[in-house]
Amino acid sequence: MSKVKEIRESIDKKLDHWEASATAFEIQLQQTEEQARAKLEVRKKTLNEALEKFNSEVAKAKGIAEEKKKEIQAEFDDLQVQLTLGKAEAKEAFGAPRKKIQHSIATLEATVDRHLDAAGHALEKSLEKAADKFIASEIQYEAAADALEARLFMKKIEAKAQFEKKKGELLAQINEFKTQLRGKRDMAKDKAATFEKELSAGISQIKQAFKTLSG
Repeated sequence: MSKVKEIRESIDKKLDHWEASATAFEIQLQQTEEQARAKLEVRKKTLNEALEKFNSEVAKAKGIAEEKKKEIQAEFDDLQVQLTLGKAEAKEAFGAPRKKIQHSIATLEATVDRHLDAAGHALEKSLEKAADKFIASEIQYEAAADALEARLFMKKIEAKAQFEKKKGELLAQINEFKTQLRGKRDMAKDKAATFEKELSAGISQIKQAFKTLSG
């Protein structure tokens, strides 16, 4: 039976996550901090809109008792509160709100799946579509947040002469990864396991290079 967890763990969503991460890091190298913060707020707004649609579909879902829907609604409300909090204005203030959002998302998805399991139901088509869009929006938000968090460390070295050289090298690395990723998307799904570890390592290398650039 299709569940929210299965959507998130599908190879398509994993590929989307890797691509979003690489693109977000690429953009961070070409934007000002103010532009990066504005982009994150746009991603947050889109995520909130997808959350509202997801919430609406869960409320209409068959097979989940009303008292269980109230429990799920509380999780939706908690996440919406986290998403509508003010912008983080400093590096020190950025991590805590982000962790709360991540925790709230994980709790919400687990709660929806738990009650679907208890009722013996799979996601209805409209609910599955809303869940898919919510996860896609969350992936984009998380990628932008991840890259901005690294971007906040960059200001102290941007004026140094070697920065542009290092930035050019990292952009080339990201471009190579994205080319590799496009090729993997064309592979049959039954070969997914053979490149999942490879791509995970690739994006980890980019993140580490970004931290080195920023350090």
